[in-house]
Amino acid sequence: MRPLVHIGFHKTGTSWFQKRVYASVESHRLVDRRQIRIELMSRDAFDFDPRAARAALGLDAHPAPAILCEEDLSGILHQGLASTYVAKEMARRLHATIPEANILIFVRAQPTAAVSWYHQYVREGGTASLRRYLLPGNYRYFGRDRPYKIPRFDFCQLDYRGLIETYDELYGRANVTVLPYEELGHDPGAVLRVVGALLGAELGVPASARENGSYRAGLLPLVRFANLFTVRSLLYKSSIIHVPYWYTVRKALFRRLNRLPLFGPIPAPAAGIDAELGRWIRQRFWQSNRWLAERMDWNLRALGYPLDPPEQPGRPPEAARWLRWTRQ
Repeated sequence: MRPLVHIGFHKTGTSWFQKRVYASVESHRLVDRRQIRIELMSRDAFDFDPRAARAALGLDAHPAPAILCEEDLSGILHQGLASTYVAKEMARRLHATIPEANILIFVRAQPTAAVSWYHQYVREGGTASLRRYLLPGNYRYFGRDRPYKIPRFDFCQLDYRGLIETYDELYGRANVTVLPYEELGHDPGAVLRVVGALLGAELGVPASARENGSYRAGLLPLVRFANLFTVRSLLYKSSIIHVPYWYTVRKALFRRLNRLPLFGPIPAPAAGIDAELGRWIRQRFWQSNRWLAERMDWNLRALGYPLDPPEQPGRPPEAARWLRWTRQ
């Protein structure tokens, strides 16, 4: 049995695996997420000792091999271009620390992944609309020519090829397993059999309760309004005044309200992606997704991944001219 490192990507069921799958595996030891962040992510780029990290994570002190499951290892949500540097450095640190590990990566079709990231942004205190979140350069001047200056979403974080190739190069392709998130909804047993094979254990299908699900359609505007009264926990947002403790209170409040059908249905996974934006997403990702389909040997087309170019070349949608002029 070998250690397993599950790096995400974000919004691909990683929290579900942490709480409902790995916590009950008897053959391995689940490493605390906070410890992973402290030992692998709290050092600057020039201050990292893999031997010290290995010792601190207890990789040689326990008879059971470790499971490291932390989605921030694949990059940081809402950080854009800078996040790709974090993800690449984490791959190098992991290989220097745990070269014998199996690597597990989940991917998700870009249209639904982008919307899911937006819902997580609102959950964390965001106030922008979906279009403003996905295309920040159309609305804000700051950082336009200096994209590392202000954290913000960038579609490059959903181009999975670069990071997968990095892990293939470091660990060897045979030791890097890539699975589609969508299959968890279609056939979770099949996915868990693959993960179980990496652990040398049989994994039963836990209760299907979702972790960090989307807000109901009627609740989302209320959450965005409530977020105006806290400065936590994002930079790319607006606020009127900061009300102490409101961030924690409104998080619990809206979790309860989200259970009520009164606020309408849960939106479709790609709700808000209009035809213009959809064409551009296909244009942006169809080539890398074809590589991904061959790499995974999975029918990604049936799972909603853009694999064909649009009939007309797509381009990033633009805001109204007066908004582009005001940069608001």
